[in-house]
Amino acid sequence: MVGVYLDTAWHRTVGRDSFFILPHLFIYGGGLGVWAAALAGIAGATLGRRDEFGGPVLHVGRAKLPFGFGLTAVGILVIMAAAPVDAWWHNTFGKDVLIWSPPHLQLHLGAGIAALGLLFAVAAQRGRGALARPWLWRCAMLAILVDLVHRGHFVLAHYTMLPHARTPDLYPFLVALLAPVVLVAAARAVAPWAPTLACLLFLVVAWLMDVMLRIIDYERYTLTPILAAPAAAISLVFWVAARRHDSVWLGALAGLAFAVAFVTMEAAWMRWPVGRPWPAERVLAALPRVLVTGALSGWVGWVLGGFLRAVSVPGGTAAEFGSRARAGAAAVATLTLAVVGLAATYHPQRYGPPMTVDELRLRPLARFPYTEAIFWNVFFAEGWPLDARVEARSEGILDGLPMPVGPAWCAPSEAALTATLPGLRFTMEVNGTPVDLTPYPLVRLPLRDGERCAWVGVASEFQRASQNRFVYTIERSVSGGPVTTRVELGVVFKDP
Repeated sequence: MVGVYLDTAWHRTVGRDSFFILPHLFIYGGGLGVWAAALAGIAGATLGRRDEFGGPVLHVGRAKLPFGFGLTAVGILVIMAAAPVDAWWHNTFGKDVLIWSPPHLQLHLGAGIAALGLLFAVAAQRGRGALARPWLWRCAMLAILVDLVHRGHFVLAHYTMLPHARTPDLYPFLVALLAPVVLVAAARAVAPWAPTLACLLFLVVAWLMDVMLRIIDYERYTLTPILAAPAAAISLVFWVAARRHDSVWLGALAGLAFAVAFVTMEAAWMRWPVGRPWPAERVLAALPRVLVTGALSGWVGWVLGGFLRAVSVPGGTAAEFGSRARAGAAAVATLTLAVVGLAATYHPQRYGPPMTVDELRLRPLARFPYTEAIFWNVFFAEGWPLDARVEARSEGILDGLPMPVGPAWCAPSEAALTATLPGLRFTMEVNGTPVDLTPYPLVRLPLRDGERCAWVGVASEFQRASQNRFVYTIERSVSGGPVTTRVELGVVFKDP
């Protein structure tokens, strides 16, 4: 979790970098550690310690795979396979600048599978061995539930980074899809209070990450949404229905309660603290889909919680679901709903024509974070700054804030930049239309590595979903005569 959060903060602060950076070492090192533990569990069962493992143990040839440990190993393999897919993606399509890319989502899918496997492994050890003490078993289950909450929270991407980018439709739908399944399973398999406590513990982890990133001066996430509030609705439903935990409708009711509480909480948050209220008509138009999704996700969580209980109780799935046939039907329905739910998250971007200069509504900007400027991506392009022609790419989510679109030039020190500025000449064109840069100021900003840069302070006040081509030339005077660098920057604006 530390590696994942630090990785996004790293790229938002330092920029795109090599594979061997500290966040990646945390991510893949942590994954390898979990994989080694899973393989150790499989080896232990295979080498004669079968009786130490609760739950089902699969036989594959001579190998004996405790179900939870086997599922964890598969999840880690999915994570490891994401590395070559990521390299292929970059070589084919260029550097991705958003979390929502296939290799990134493959990595988090694998992590979710691995965490689910660990949850089954711990659930099967209830009352056994090192986890014989009930409080210790609950703590182990909660630790994994926190990780699963983190997975769903992290893949919300820009919604968790920038609250003003949150939409009243796709954002609540994604939360209603991803959160109730985990939290309802926690309520059924551990205790009614488990969903709330898991989300509170996750909030503590997120706060500690915020403190760490603040100390090292990296870009930070918001600490919202605070999932513990709607999770309390699930806990309340299970607490009130204490004697009806086996009711098939309980999970759907709990998921529905979560969705209602979440939409209410986020609508209030957007209206008052953020100051960007959601249009009531869009909230109401999206609400039926969100409520149905929350109810179905809660039902899937109820089934998952039943299987988590089944691996440690006498009678297994027959005791939890009434019969093995009913358990099998529930499993098939759950997997079908999971596939349909994941497929429903695919919203292909619809681009309009390239933007005109007038549409961009350019205006002067005297101060801005350079990491928000589209030209910042050029700093990490191959050949910058010495090649005569440089190609780069920038993608961004439309968030309604002014976007710096001017070019820049950097020097090792303030004195060197001051000496260079008189000989600098900038030009800019957008989709073939020249832009007069003379009305815009030069803004001096220091980079984290100590360089000093001069940016043309021009910002776009409006963007729409489109694919654009920005071309910049930077002419500078040197001893042998003027030297020009031409930068061709592909700029993609995406709907949130």
